[in-house]
Amino acid sequence: MHAQWKGLSPADAKMLAFLNYVSHYYVDTVNEGQLVEKGIQAVLQQLDPHSAYISAKEAQEVNEELTGTFSGIGIEFSIQRDTLLVVNAIPNAPAERNGMRAGDRIIRIDTLDVAGIGLTNSRVAKLLRGPKGTKVWVHALRQGDTLHFRLTRDDIPIHSVDAQYMPAPGIGYVRLNRYALNTEKEFIDALTALRKKGMKRGLIIDLRGNGGGIMQQATGMAGIFLPAGARTLLVRGRAVPPQEFTAQRLGTKEEKLPLVVLVDEYTASASEIFSGAIQDWDRGIVVGRRTFGKGLVQNQVPLPDGSLMRITVAHYYTPSGRLIQTPYELGDSQGYRKGFAERYTKGEVFSADSIHRTDTTSYRTLRTGRRVYGGGGILPDVFVPLDTTEWSEYVSRLDRVGELNQWSLRYVDANRGRLVKQYPNLERFVSGFSLQAADIDTIVAQGVSQKVQMPEVGLTARDTAMLQWRVKAYMVRTLFSFSDMVHYLNARSGEMREALDLLEHWDKRAVPILEGKKDGKSPMVKK
Repeated sequence: MHAQWKGLSPADAKMLAFLNYVSHYYVDTVNEGQLVEKGIQAVLQQLDPHSAYISAKEAQEVNEELTGTFSGIGIEFSIQRDTLLVVNAIPNAPAERNGMRAGDRIIRIDTLDVAGIGLTNSRVAKLLRGPKGTKVWVHALRQGDTLHFRLTRDDIPIHSVDAQYMPAPGIGYVRLNRYALNTEKEFIDALTALRKKGMKRGLIIDLRGNGGGIMQQATGMAGIFLPAGARTLLVRGRAVPPQEFTAQRLGTKEEKLPLVVLVDEYTASASEIFSGAIQDWDRGIVVGRRTFGKGLVQNQVPLPDGSLMRITVAHYYTPSGRLIQTPYELGDSQGYRKGFAERYTKGEVFSADSIHRTDTTSYRTLRTGRRVYGGGGILPDVFVPLDTTEWSEYVSRLDRVGELNQWSLRYVDANRGRLVKQYPNLERFVSGFSLQAADIDTIVAQGVSQKVQMPEVGLTARDTAMLQWRVKAYMVRTLFSFSDMVHYLNARSGEMREALDLLEHWDKRAVPILEGKKDGKSPMVKK
């Protein structure tokens, strides 16, 4: 080996020699940084589907999602037809404190006109975010008037708990969208608030669509429901020490409260750790569909230029020893994604009998010894199929081009005073408001302008019903809150109906499942 590469492994020496030669002798000038980035990405593509490279530009946004805060003005926005719309003003953030509200159309940020310039989400974020204490002028249109807001940027929390309410007397509901550094505290605060409202008969934790986040937050949250010392997670890898996580003694303990956890095919990673621990200890009922199956542990490694490298170093196992990760072939990310898509094409999301388990090993839960399975996500205790009975492809196309949200914002903007007076709360709005024929005609016409043609046979009853439902959801968000919108949408959720029924009839329905006395040949009770 050349003296220059002494002390390096043959593979390391070969790579450095290659890059050194290209850099010095290649016929044209090359960008070494770009070559290295592409090389890193090419190597990672030969590994598992979740090892990844994150550029320095993307790293800040990724870290903000995990730390749970950033500095800005505090709005949720949407870009519709090259117009920047305020979808929600975060309570007590600078924008809301200064009077901005949903429906405002931002036309200028400082001296830059932002209407019709081809905005992107990342560019808007760059314009509105900045160091805490710095100021920004935001100019917006509201009902024809131009409003000017001089805003001082402040720390804006990214909440993990985005909805909480009481769906039935004595029953609480909490929805988590991620596991970040503040998740456990937010969750405990939500439990405290629900207890004050009378939660004593049961709790529903909604992890549908929750892609995970910080593992320790999931194990910590599991510890709220499990006795101190109970195993919550096992971590095993080739070159890292094995780890076992256990429930800690917390000031908040909910070891007796009946519990239902909602999951679906997009529930992943830290969410699977939590739901797996709850299931393995027979602590609650998991309801929904098989979870994604992301049980790979990534170490996030900072690189000298501020970029990040996420490298898989271990696997997650539930307390009973079940592997969470869905099987994969090295270097075959496309096949991995195809396998997920086949859950739909092969019917798994519609029928529990269509679920294909690659690992047929039977595991036993730790309290009652009932059978559960691993090797590809968490299988629910009670399967609820994906509901397509009122699905409308036409309305979905309208939604994808932003027309439903646009119309609801315009309508609320023009009629806010009347709507607030007529519908002072969510219940009155849901029961009393409905779109008129003229409203539907306007939405359809606007859809045509966006190249979404009405079906040749006209609107079916299913189209009309879904249109009413989706538009009312957006209006609820604008008039009331995001949590109220979740409440409204959940009223038609099969998983929510099942969860409420389980809690209403806990001793008759849930206890036999937890004790393994129901549907003994299958890991699931099918609905």
